[in-house]
Amino acid sequence: MAANNVLISIVIVNFKVADYLKRTLLSLREADLYDRAEVIIVDNASHDDSKSLVTGEFPEVTWVGLKNNIGFGKACNVGAKSGRGAYLLFLNPDTLVSKNTLRVCADFFESHPEAGVMGPKILNADGSLQAACRRSFPSPLVAFFRFAGLSRLFPRSRLFGRYNLTYLDPEAISEVDAVSGSFMVMPARLFHEVNGFDETFFMYGEDLDLCCRIREKGYSVWYNPATKIIHFKGKSAAKQTWKSRKAFYEAMMIFSRKYKHTHSSFFPGWLILVGIIVQAGINFVGSILKTSTAFFIDVLFINAILWGGVTAWFGYLSMASPYAGRGMAHLLLMHALLTLSFISMFLYRGVYSKERYSAVNAFASGIMASVIFVAAVFFMKSMALSRIAFGVSTFIITGALVGWREALPSILTRFKRLVFSTGNVVILGSGEVAGALIKNFEEDASATIQGVLWPFKDHYPGEFMGYPVLGHIENIKNVLSGHHVDLLLIATDQPWYSHLIEALATVKVRNLTIRWVPTELFGRPRDTLPEVIPLRDFSL
Repeated sequence: MAANNVLISIVIVNFKVADYLKRTLLSLREADLYDRAEVIIVDNASHDDSKSLVTGEFPEVTWVGLKNNIGFGKACNVGAKSGRGAYLLFLNPDTLVSKNTLRVCADFFESHPEAGVMGPKILNADGSLQAACRRSFPSPLVAFFRFAGLSRLFPRSRLFGRYNLTYLDPEAISEVDAVSGSFMVMPARLFHEVNGFDETFFMYGEDLDLCCRIREKGYSVWYNPATKIIHFKGKSAAKQTWKSRKAFYEAMMIFSRKYKHTHSSFFPGWLILVGIIVQAGINFVGSILKTSTAFFIDVLFINAILWGGVTAWFGYLSMASPYAGRGMAHLLLMHALLTLSFISMFLYRGVYSKERYSAVNAFASGIMASVIFVAAVFFMKSMALSRIAFGVSTFIITGALVGWREALPSILTRFKRLVFSTGNVVILGSGEVAGALIKNFEEDASATIQGVLWPFKDHYPGEFMGYPVLGHIENIKNVLSGHHVDLLLIATDQPWYSHLIEALATVKVRNLTIRWVPTELFGRPRDTLPEVIPLRDFSL
C-alpha cells in the first residue's frame, strides 16, 4: 500500500498469544477501512511459532521481532516508528473489533479536532462492560472509595463512582481522564509530539501516563461507545504471572512519584507504598493458596505411599512396624528427604507450571527424583532393610503423581456434567468440523442441541445433521434471546466477530458460555480431524 494512502497504523504488541492474535487480525480484516490500514506486529521475544502461524495466514502484516521482552510501552514506540498513517491505533492481541471500529475512529477525529485520544466501549467475554475502558486519575479519596467497596455499592454516585466513572451512561460519548491501553487511537503527530509512551513503565500504567501528558498539552480524552470491542483481559500477562504483578506494583510507584508534585490530589509516597505492600501481600497469599493445591496433593501421595510401602514390607518380613520403634526418627528423615526430592525436581522442571506441564515431563521428573533418592539411601546402612521398600515406593509414587494429574481433569469434567448440565446448545457453523462437533455433544446427555446457525447469509438449508437451521449469522441476536442458549459453539472460519459483538452488547443472556474451534482445524478432511474437537474458551 502506498504510504500516502495509509490512514490508520495499527500497532499490536504480541507475547505468546498467537491463537488470540490470529482472531484479532481476522476481526480487523472484516472492518471497514481495513484497506486503508497497515498492521504492525511487534513481537516481544515470544520464542515460539507466533511468526510462522501469523505471517503465513496474514502476509500483509509487518512483523517486527525483538530478541528481548522490552515491555509494552517501549515495544509500542518501536512499532509507532514504522507507522505511516495519520492515526495510530494501539491494540492488544487478545481483542476482537467490530466492523465499524476503524471507520468510527477516523470519523471521530475528523469531527473532534480538539481530541487527543479515543477509546471504544470495551466488553468482557460475557457482554458486560469492562470497567477499565474509562477511568479517572487516581487520588487517595477515589482509591479509598474503591477498595472500601463504596464504588460497588453506589456505582451511580458521582462521589463514590469516580474510579471507573460508573455514574456515566455507558451508551453516551463522554470526555474522561483516561481510557484503556488495550485500545487507544490518536493522531500520529500528537503521539510523536509527546514522545510516545514513557518507557520507564514496563507493562502497566503507561496508558494512564500517556493520557495525562496528552491532557496537559491541552487535548481531550474521549470514551466513544459508537464502536465496541471485546477484550480477553490479561492473556499476555498470564504467560508471566509473577513478572506482570511485579510490573504492576512498580508502575504504581512510578506514576505516583512522577505526578505527586504536579497533581496535589495524587497519592502521597508513604500512602502508596503502604497500599502497594498490603495489596502485594494479599495477592501473594492468594496466589500461593491457588497454586499450592497440587503441591499439597503431591506431599500427601508421597508420604502415604511411602508409609504404606514400608509398612507392607516389614509385615511381609514378619517384623514389627519401624514407625512404632526407635527407627521412627530415621524414617521421618526419609519421608522428608523423599518429599524434598520429588518437590524440588518438579519445581525445577516446571511440572507445577501450566505452560511447561506434560505427562512425559512429570514422569521423567519423577524418575529422576526416584533415582536421586534411592542413590542417597543406598549409602545409609541404617536403612538397609528398607531399601527395597523405598525403591518400589518411589516408582509407585511417580505413577501416582502423574496419574492423578491426568485423571483429575476428566473426573472433574464428568462430575460437572453430573452436577451442572450443559443445557441448551447452538452451533454456529457448517461443514465437517461443525458436524464432528455436533457428534461430540450428542454424547453429552445433559446437552440439548437447539439447532444450527448458518455462517453464510445468501442461502441456508432447513436442517443440518438432523437439527433445524435457525437462520443465518445475522439472526444471532434473535437466536440467543429466543432459545435461552447456555452454550454457543463457533465452528466456522467465516467472519462472525462483528455479529457476535453487537449481539453481546444488545442482548443480555445470563450464564452464556461461548467456545470456538481453533482455526487450524478448518479445511482438513473429516478422517484427519481429532475424535474430540478441541475448543477454546471465549468466556473468562
